[in-house]
Amino acid sequence: MKFAVAVFLALAAPLCLAAPQGYNYAAPAPAPAPAPAPTPYNYAYSVGAVDSLGQPLQFGHQEGREGATTSGRYFVLLPDARLMTVDYYADHTGFHPTYSFQGTAALAAPAAPNNLYTAPGGR
Repeated sequence: MKFAVAVFLALAAPLCLAAPQGYNYAAPAPAPAPAPAPTPYNYAYSVGAVDSLGQPLQFGHQEGREGATTSGRYFVLLPDARLMTVDYYADHTGFHPTYSFQGTAALAAPAAPNNLYTAPGGR
């Protein structure tokens, strides 16, 4: 039995020594490319219309970017007849809005009830 163990170890030893050593002959990975600078842009739109109920619609947006800072303004005519304007800028510290309102809040008169349903029998 001792002889069989000795023969086994004698045959297994060269296999253990022939195991790969972990050398890596491949070329090193290229360094990552730097992130591109943000592309500057400017755009704007404005809408003025009347909806299907005869209520005025007014809203718009203007925005631009120079370097890493984005700034702009958007506005909307609120249902209470005030014009809300938001001026903002966004940079590496976050989003910074400033709100302003023009006009006085006025509640609209309640709409007349819409009696589309009629009871059976015409009542």
